[in-house]
Amino acid sequence: MRAVTTDTTRRPPLGVLLTGGMGTRLRPLTPDLPKSLVPLLNRPLVAYGLDTLASMGLRDLVVVVGGVDPRTGPAAIEHAPAGTTVTIAVQPVPNGPGDALACVGDALDGREVVVLAVDTILRGGNLPQQFAAFQASGAAAWLPLAITDRPKEMGIAVVEGDRIVALEEKPEHPRSNLACVGLWMLAPEAVERVRTNPVINKKNESDLTGTIGLMLEEGARLGGATFDGRWLDGGSLVGLLSAQAALLAELPPVAFTNGTISEADAAAIERTALNGPVILGADVRITDCTLGPEVVVGEGATLRGVRLQRALVAPGATVEGGEYADVVITTSGEIASAV
Repeated sequence: MRAVTTDTTRRPPLGVLLTGGMGTRLRPLTPDLPKSLVPLLNRPLVAYGLDTLASMGLRDLVVVVGGVDPRTGPAAIEHAPAGTTVTIAVQPVPNGPGDALACVGDALDGREVVVLAVDTILRGGNLPQQFAAFQASGAAAWLPLAITDRPKEMGIAVVEGDRIVALEEKPEHPRSNLACVGLWMLAPEAVERVRTNPVINKKNESDLTGTIGLMLEEGARLGGATFDGRWLDGGSLVGLLSAQAALLAELPPVAFTNGTISEADAAAIERTALNGPVILGADVRITDCTLGPEVVVGEGATLRGVRLQRALVAPGATVEGGEYADVVITTSGEIASAV
């Protein structure tokens, strides 16, 4: 069990956002875009992750990027929340989330660390309270949890009070429906274990959840509680469109003019019906179209003679003709079903 300390000279907690990985569930949006730059309401996923960490009171943030990704680092710094400092670490090869954390290096030494996957979108809820509970608990790690209807596909926890007593990745016979949401709160000893002696999974990757689970089996205290905010999946096309719909629904009606939030020049929208909620990015050109509901068009896109419902159009896309619903349209104009 971790000794709880009130030493005010200790290093402040660190937030780490993991952005690597191949983004296979987001194809064909990726690899044209790194997973971290996939847009959601015309903001990159990396911006949502940084906001989540900052909402927990974390001010020192590290974004771990892939070794062949020169774009995420500058975007992360551009979207740094007010009052935070964002630095960049590189994971040369995508060897799993545990390895990504280890790539942060000496900045991890002796610190409590909150790790978040970039495709996990957490809105509102009790994360600050859970982080405070973790810090007071003496636990080696703490996991926010949420109810899932797909327990065989996720890391599943069994809890007694605020203690996790069992943790299993993608169990054949789930003992609960409480899933890990893709955010891990780690005490220094758990961070060190992930760095120096992690569990290596069947994919030959450093397994963050697996390492914590092994620590639990060895007698370490593991805490957790139900996350009471909104848990959205930004890691698949279906999840992305679902998240888009959820976030559009959060926007107050006053945010829209005739159902539309637009950064576009009105002269660039010709003979087009907009059935909100619709969001139009800057420098779009839209002619003879019917858009909406639940359509978001990225910056610089061009649409001609298109009817869209429940669609995400990536920045720079060009589409001519056709009627589509529940689709994601890539920068190159490829149209992918998200149902």
